[in-house]
Parts: sequence; structure tokens; C-alpha cells
Amino acid sequence: EPRPCGCNTRKLVNNRFPARKGWGLGFNNCGTPQRLINIKNLFAYSLICLFTFINHSTHLTHFRKRLAFTLAGVLITLGVIGIVAAMTIPTLINNYQEKVTVTKVKKMYSTLNQAVKLAEVDNGPVNTWDLPLYLKGGSQKLYGYLKPYLKVSKECVEDNSGNCLDENITITQLDGTVNPTAVKTYASKAYVKIFLSDGSFLWLRSNASGVNCGDEDAGFQDLCGLFWYDVNGSAAPNTLAKDIFVFVVRPKGVYPHSDDDCYLDKLGWGCSKWILENDNMDYPATKPSDDE
Repeated sequence: EPRPCGCNTRKLVNNRFPARKGWGLGFNNCGTPQRLINIKNLFAYSLICLFTFINHSTHLTHFRKRLAFTLAGVLITLGVIGIVAAMTIPTLINNYQEKVTVTKVKKMYSTLNQAVKLAEVDNGPVNTWDLPLYLKGGSQKLYGYLKPYLKVSKECVEDNSGNCLDENITITQLDGTVNPTAVKTYASKAYVKIFLSDGSFLWLRSNASGVNCGDEDAGFQDLCGLFWYDVNGSAAPNTLAKDIFVFVVRPKGVYPHSDDDCYLDKLGWGCSKWILENDNMDYPATKPSDDE
């Protein structure tokens, strides 16, 4: 009867092979009975099995060699992986950081809008809040209206000096130039400065005209107050349109700074508006000319 590995045996009789003089039981290369062979041919049969085994072993060795990795091949592979990683990882990090910044800007815009609306429920419309000049008292009054609706971890109101935050930070514009006004604003005691629970930083002032919501600034004629928002506190880069964004409060709510300067070769004050409208930080390189 057929057996695995091409093996055949004679039929057993009473659980035994019939005895034959001069015959013995042979085995194939898989160790199972193959056929009865003559004892005289046992030596020749053994040589055949040996050569068969050597032949199979040789093929197996060649197969293993084909599968083996050489040191040079491994080094080349690692080098290619390193080059690809060096090209892609910075881009992935930048994309992630941009997503985080865009998300925070949109969240702050929503937070400020909600804070103003809740404050209006308790105190009436924003243009009736009696916000004087944006000196220290006026800014503190604006902050007093909004404070209950902001998650504040630390505030610089009475002590908005170096004891509360680092006043030596240099603020740059999107084109890379230093903005003296922004630097002065950051250190100004006329602004109320607060640290929020997520580690971001917000400083604010009331309008500058002495009339409620009568200031002209940030692309508007009826400004009630102004907010500067730094998504990562005092950490770098401290640059407009990269981690610093500007919002304003008007009689009808909160709006992004609307100056038309959100270009890589411009100042970047109006880039909060770009983010809210485009959901990214892919700012245009330069402003199109009027002839285009």
C-alpha cells in the first residue's frame, strides 16, 4: 500500500513481514520502510541514500545562502532609511506643529467669542461697558468683565512687570524684522497679561479713543478692545503669524485682526484671519500687485 514519501511495503501477515532468507527491510530518506532489499545489495543501497542526503543538504545550504543578509547590504539599507527619514521627519514635525497652532488659534477665537457673549448676558452689550482709555485702569476693567469666563492659571494685573513675566522677549514680524511697537506692547503695563490653563498667553487692552468702542485699529472703525494671543507662552519663536495672533472685540463680537498684510514678506498682523478662513498657515509669499 502507498505510504508517505513514496514508500511501499509488503503486506503484513500476522503483523509480521514474511521471512525470506537473505532479505532485509530497506528505508527511504524519510525513515519509513520503502521495500525489501537483498542483504548483498545493502551496501550499494546505503551509498545511494548517502549521496541523496548530501545532494539535499547542498541545495539547502545554497538556499540559506540566498536568504542571508550581508553586512554591506544591511549598512546600505540603513543608510537609505536614514536619508528618507532626514527628508521626511522635519516635514512631518512642521505639519504637526502647524496643526496644533491652527487648532489653538481657532479654539481661542471661539473662547473669546463665548467669553464676550457670556459677559454681555451679565453686564449688557459690550459698547455699554464704559471702557476708558487703554491705560492700566481701562484694561483692567475690560479684563474684569471677561475674567469669570476664561480659564486663567496666572494673571499679571497689579504686577504686570518682570516679576510676572519676562519683559526682554523680542517679538518679530512675519518678514523677520523686529517690531518695536510689539516689543513695547509686550512690556507695557497698560496691558493686562494672563497665562491660561493650557500654557498659552493672552494680553489685552481696552480701546484707545476714550469713547466706548470708538477706536480705529486693526482694520476696523469701531474697536472696543484688542487681544494678543501667544499659543505657547514666552517660548520661541515669538513671531507674528507663527505663534502670536491678534483679535479684537467690537460691538457685534470678536473678530480676527483684518489688516491685509498676511504675506511672508509682510508684517503678518492679519494672519489670524487667514487661519480662520483657510484652516492652514500656508501664507502667500507676497502680495499681488494691483496690475495682476
